[in-house]
Amino acid sequence: MINNENGRRGEKLVRQTGVLGNVLSTGLTGGVCVAIGLFAGLKVDAYFQVAPYGVMGGILFGLAAAGVQTYKQLKESMGAFRNERDRAENKTSQM
Repeated sequence: MINNENGRRGEKLVRQTGVLGNVLSTGLTGGVCVAIGLFAGLKVDAYFQVAPYGVMGGILFGLAAAGVQTYKQLKESMGAFRNERDRAENKTSQM
């Protein structure tokens, strides 16, 4: 019986860790989006010689992309949390 309990805890931990990993990657994704926008803005500034406007536009574009990605990732993670909660409720109601 003890081994079965530990096995269930292990399965739950693995599922939660996977979902938590999705949530924690949101910050990294946002940073990468802004960095790519900044890099593109620097290249636009250098090519067209429109000094601060390319960087500002690139940062704004990166922030918009980060916002969209954050929304998508959080929506996916909340769905996974909801599924886990429903699974746990179904197990307790069957007992």
